[in-house]
Amino acid sequence: MAKQTKAAYEIEVDGFTCKLSEPTRQVLKIVYAKMLKADGSLNLVEGGEIMLNSCWISGDKEIKENDNLFISACLSACQLIEVKEAKLKKL
Repeated sequence: MAKQTKAAYEIEVDGFTCKLSEPTRQVLKIVYAKMLKADGSLNLVEGGEIMLNSCWISGDKEIKENDNLFISACLSACQLIEVKEAKLKKL
């Protein structure tokens, strides 16, 4: 059986780009834990930062060095979280 390759994604911010791999389950668990605050609100920047750093394949160093580019890329990286509809039934 052939090994399935993970998808890659590109984020572009002001002409600078980076390539990210698909997040693993372990990365998603960490992102969810950091993103969801105790009061129920979301900290998208912190979750996105973990996603960006954990899934980074290659890209322009300016994205990591410039705060505005970095924050924008972090927020965009949150879009890698794909939530499917699930249904719970009582049996």
